Amino acid sequence: MAERLRTRISGIPCEVDVYYEPGLPMRITGTGFGDADPPEPEYFEITAVYDRKGYPAPWLHAKLTDDDIERIFEEFKNE
Repeated sequence: MAERLRTRISGIPCEVDVYYEPGLPMRITGTGFGDADPPEPEYFEITAVYDRKGYPAPWLHAKLTDDDIERIFEEFKNE
């Protein structure tokens, strides 16, 4: 699932495109040993960053920190 969010990076207002896939629990497919699909973790990625006017801003994407990514993920989950 792809979505665009309004946020801030280094205090600068911007928009980001994010891609998210929810995690899946383990699924048992039979009765024998190994008859199961392993659990899959959730996946979150910021695919692009844009300035306030909607123009690509690779310079701002380069300023992303791990803390920014975690905060933006929380904003995504709360939206």
